[in-house]
Amino acid sequence: MWQVTVDKEKCTGCNECVENCPGEVYELIKEKATPVNMGECHGCFTCVDSCDEDAITVEDE
Repeated sequence: MWQVTVDKEKCTGCNECVENCPGEVYELIKEKATPVNMGECHGCFTCVDSCDEDAITVEDE
């Protein structure tokens, strides 16, 4: 299983991770990306690559 973390200080709410994640892990909540379906994370790092602010980390548990 993958552990997904979003640094809320860095997140600008651009929505790129929400739009690009094939597992639909993220939703924008209060204008910040929030991992709501971590069990659906494929570990593909698409969200990390799409985040220009380096606000997302994905780690194998």
